[in-house]
Amino acid sequence: MGLGATIAAAVSLAVTPVAQGLACRFGAVSRPDGQRRLEPRPIPVWGGLAVYVALLAGLLVAAAVVPDFGRFGSFLGAMGVSAGLVCLLGCYDDLCDMRAEWKLAGQIAATLPLVLGGFWVDRLVLFGHTTHLGWLGIPWTVSWLVLGINAMNLIDGLDGLASTLGIIVSVAIAWTAVVQGVMVAALPALVLAGALAGFLVYNLPPARIYLGDCGSMLTGLVLFALAMLVSRDTVGSMHLGAAVLLFFIPLLDTGLAVVRRTLSGRHFMTADRAHIHHRLADSGFRTWGTLALLAALCLSTAAVAGWLIRVQLEWTSWLVMALTGLILVRGQLAGHEEWAMARRWIARRLALLPLPAGAGGTRASRQAVVDGPSTRQTLEESAAPLPVPMVPTSDAAGTAAQPDGSTAAEPLKKAA
Repeated sequence: MGLGATIAAAVSLAVTPVAQGLACRFGAVSRPDGQRRLEPRPIPVWGGLAVYVALLAGLLVAAAVVPDFGRFGSFLGAMGVSAGLVCLLGCYDDLCDMRAEWKLAGQIAATLPLVLGGFWVDRLVLFGHTTHLGWLGIPWTVSWLVLGINAMNLIDGLDGLASTLGIIVSVAIAWTAVVQGVMVAALPALVLAGALAGFLVYNLPPARIYLGDCGSMLTGLVLFALAMLVSRDTVGSMHLGAAVLLFFIPLLDTGLAVVRRTLSGRHFMTADRAHIHHRLADSGFRTWGTLALLAALCLSTAAVAGWLIRVQLEWTSWLVMALTGLILVRGQLAGHEEWAMARRWIARRLALLPLPAGAGGTRASRQAVVDGPSTRQTLEESAAPLPVPMVPTSDAAGTAAQPDGSTAAEPLKKAA
């Protein structure tokens, strides 16, 4: 396994400049726009091509040296096809900027080789209770993989961020898989970590090339597929809490983006500049500081998730996520603005409910109590009676009459 990861890293180091040249030749570059893209110069974005080639090279070398590799062949072959399809989809999107609906349809299609190869969840473990999904496991698996594709795509907005998080989660999955004896997940996880590590040399701040949609979506698909293999106690089962905790930072960012865009009346796939890394940068964090903070958070949650998978305490994962989210919101590092938006939305909905008979207060006062002091003041001001408009009249001197009968010129005379 170590040899496969080493080969993947070496191939990635060698192929990334080639991918950089291809991206520049075909115009697949990220250009500064003064809003979301703030890089000082155009940056090529087809780094995912190098990662994919390195991933295949590492797996082929592992196939030649690892005993009984053939028993992994069906899953790894299907994963390689799905990864190739999503990488090609990302390359096209980097070049032509696809519509969100077509992009989503392509992502769903890219997951089908894995599902058709017999890879799906049959039982879901949630808060210690097992639910048999049956045929519903197929759409569940597709939804989980598409979620991973988009989660890693959305978090890829800072030099080196998606690559670093991908390496951390890959190593966590590999360690968990080795402990559990799930070698079919340990091998590709280590190889992917090596491929991303080689690419990271060119992707650290200031980045010379980006993963692009082809690389971030490829990373998300592979990691979320491998997480399904390690977050289980029997074949076909999936411990949801532990799997979510592995990807807490990318999934938190995705969830906040959906809440933010939905409550502001925009489509949830509309791009904006309000992701976690954007908020940290706006609050004064430099690029390296933001990268270090998010990497440390990801390392902490991934390590805890790996341990909880080993001891089979799935329900504890939700407690860890709740406490981590509370710390981030209270520290105004992430989620505080979305929380304020959600409170205002709840207050507006509660204010529209009919008041029960004999209940005191008004809708405005009830909404103010739920919405907090700042909104209460706004509601009180909006509920106050409007002043009667005064129609200006002119006296002989041409000055405007005031409400007390004086003219505008009189205060000036008194002041003089």
